[in-house]
Amino acid sequence: MSSILIKNGFIATMSKDKAVYPRGSLYIEDERIISVGKKIDVPRSPEYVIDAEHKVVLPGFVNVHAHLQQYFRGVYELIGDFYKVNLPLEMYRRPDDMRWLGQSSCAELIYGGCTTTTIIYTYPDGFARAVEQAGNRVILGADIEEVDLEKLRSGVYEYLPEKGEAAFRRAVDLYRKWHGKAGGRIVTIIAPKAADLARPETYLRCKEFADEKGLRVTTHLSQSMREVKQVKRLYGKTPPEHLHDLGVLNERLTGAHCTYIMEEDTELIRRSGMGILHCRAVTNPLTEWMDLGIPVGLGTDDYFHDMLQLLRQNIDASKIRRRLARDVTRIPRGLTFYELLELATRKGAEVMGIDDEVGSLEPGKKADVIAVDMLNPYLTPTKNPLTSVVLYGSSSDIDTVIVDGRILKREGRLTTIELKEALLKGQERVNEIIDRFFEDYPDQKKRWEKRRFE
Repeated sequence: MSSILIKNGFIATMSKDKAVYPRGSLYIEDERIISVGKKIDVPRSPEYVIDAEHKVVLPGFVNVHAHLQQYFRGVYELIGDFYKVNLPLEMYRRPDDMRWLGQSSCAELIYGGCTTTTIIYTYPDGFARAVEQAGNRVILGADIEEVDLEKLRSGVYEYLPEKGEAAFRRAVDLYRKWHGKAGGRIVTIIAPKAADLARPETYLRCKEFADEKGLRVTTHLSQSMREVKQVKRLYGKTPPEHLHDLGVLNERLTGAHCTYIMEEDTELIRRSGMGILHCRAVTNPLTEWMDLGIPVGLGTDDYFHDMLQLLRQNIDASKIRRRLARDVTRIPRGLTFYELLELATRKGAEVMGIDDEVGSLEPGKKADVIAVDMLNPYLTPTKNPLTSVVLYGSSSDIDTVIVDGRILKREGRLTTIELKEALLKGQERVNEIIDRFFEDYPDQKKRWEKRRFE
């Protein structure tokens, strides 16, 4: 039986009662939290003792929507076009790329305190193997889309049922092989990509399988104007209306982005119980969704999985929306720092339906814990440690990460991944992927070469 005592820390449990212990302790046995508070009983001598003096102790971040697209960093930012660069690049990844890219991805998530992450990826089996070794927790989905991505670059939608069939079988195989594995740290989700990229019959098939196996469903929803126009052209409806009429829009569905939903769509989503996975869109009415009672969590999405930076982006976005409000009677309220931490922890767990296990530091829950070292000039002195973590903290300040009672990062160093090797081997694979892409698309290579030093 393994045990960990964390003592003398500023513990913010992020529980519904908002319990905070400015100088508290937390005791873990095996994968569960046994006790937390100002003073706790420790039944036996712990195997590990972590002195959290000058540290903020929090539940691990729950990152509700992410893709393994950080491999395109340094390219997409310069010549970024979702349909001409992002989607085509996905075709150049191979299952065996995950041997090293999976480790580097897990390293990024653990390093930044994302103890639980929802990952949607084309070839998730290799990533699952990396997670099994690395020790983090994931909700894993195989992307199900069925369009010709080459033709989509030119705005032409050609649906390929055989591609959809192969993607669906991949999702089923993922469930059979990995659901509940790695000590329960890996669970699966069904992930039809978007209403313009998967046919109605595919959505219905996904829902049927999810209902049969007790799984949740996630999809991109109204993420682009191209999606909205295509769904309107095909079905005469908005994407939320389309999924509602299919019977897919319900409390077991989560929709990512929702950047182009209408007011009527918002009401439809509210009534359905669907959760929204909010990423970086400045225009999204985040506080309005929250005040309507729509479940909302935060996701890093694609290229940079840093939850602390995402919190700050949402602060800036909230200020921008307030400044741009034209109707003085409907100025959106701002976000508090504590609300942002809730969205990154307990609220994220709630929207994914896993709040009975993670998202807060409470007895009986999984021991997914992070500690932020405050003893640096960016964070100390401060009168409010939580505010300072949100405004000024970085991933390098997270010096301890625990998942399932296992220490994955200690004193700033990863314990389950050989970081240098994973990063350098990952870089080799990325170079190969990008070189193959540039060989087939010399026009994109010219654009990249022109802009990389601008």
